[in-house]
Amino acid sequence: MKTHTFEKRHLCLIGAGHSHVMVIRQLVTEPLQNTDVTLISPDMHTPYSGMLPGLIAGHYSFEDCHINVRRLCQWAGIRFVRSTVEQINPELQVINCPDFSPIRYDLLSVNIGSRPTTHGILGADKFGCTIKPVRNFLLRWLHWLDSRTESKRKQRIVVVGGGAAGVEVLLAMHYHVQASTTIDTDFTLVSGDLTILTTHNSTVQNYFHRHLQSKGITVRNGKVSSIDEQLLHFQDGSSLDYDFTVWATHAGAYSWPARSGIQCDSCGFIKVNQTLQSISHENIFAAGDCAAFMPQALSKAGVFAVRQGPVLLNNLVASINQKKLSSFKPQQQFLSLITTGARHAIASRGGIFLHGRWVWHWKNFIDSKFMKCFRH
Repeated sequence: MKTHTFEKRHLCLIGAGHSHVMVIRQLVTEPLQNTDVTLISPDMHTPYSGMLPGLIAGHYSFEDCHINVRRLCQWAGIRFVRSTVEQINPELQVINCPDFSPIRYDLLSVNIGSRPTTHGILGADKFGCTIKPVRNFLLRWLHWLDSRTESKRKQRIVVVGGGAAGVEVLLAMHYHVQASTTIDTDFTLVSGDLTILTTHNSTVQNYFHRHLQSKGITVRNGKVSSIDEQLLHFQDGSSLDYDFTVWATHAGAYSWPARSGIQCDSCGFIKVNQTLQSISHENIFAAGDCAAFMPQALSKAGVFAVRQGPVLLNNLVASINQKKLSSFKPQQQFLSLITTGARHAIASRGGIFLHGRWVWHWKNFIDSKFMKCFRH
């Protein structure tokens, strides 16, 4: 009797972002048939971005808000390669990683997120600390705090970026310093726009202006042109002293996708269609912040990465089985939950505005429920 043999396929996942961890979680119980899977990520633990401010403030432990990606891969029978990606060759279908042999793929998915862009700011590659990668930020922040415990001079902390990430991180840092240290500090939030939180309604903006003012935090408008060892320099010629600067500017892309010949937008994000498929390479998918959703521009928000997870998994399986792909249909509006340092938060959606300790506990319930999905 004649038997049929099928050549195994190789699916590679680059990055352990929110979409990919959801894909891997599903593969624990529903493994792909006749397909080997590899995850490439520089970290063994991936942070859940929604809980990062709570970690900085001291409300959560590291384990509370980090997913053990290596263990998750073990449960799913997935090969884990701890590395960054230098470049890929889409024609040869090969991924090049430092210290590893080239990795060949049949199907590729990219979910590497974004990082604060400091393009055009002289000296930003040498001075200041970006909030992503999260691991580097946490290490530098905690090291800096330890180095200042005996200082008698007032320390000047500056966060550059007036979006939700900048506001939340600044308030979390402020809360931690005030609640857990004796360091005398002065905080400044620098916004390149005329107001903070430009994607939110005026009620949210006014609330946070008052809240920052009540904490003695200065809000300064202006675009940073350069930074040196002691000063931030602005385009209007003014400057600002600092001891610790955090870059929480708008999302920027990693350079290797465009350098590899994958079609990207003007900012370097991978152009994908409604099925999350690269418009230039049908065997490459991308999701989350690193993707430029071509039917309509999406905010760089974790909610989209999470919601894209099931669609991404469905389409990866469909591609392997040569079946029809499904479309991702984004929400027109989504709920934003922004923490204020302490166990207190605001809820914003369109013109809706709510705030209180109960909002923080509601957010905590949602976040904790998400994280619980990745524990054995």
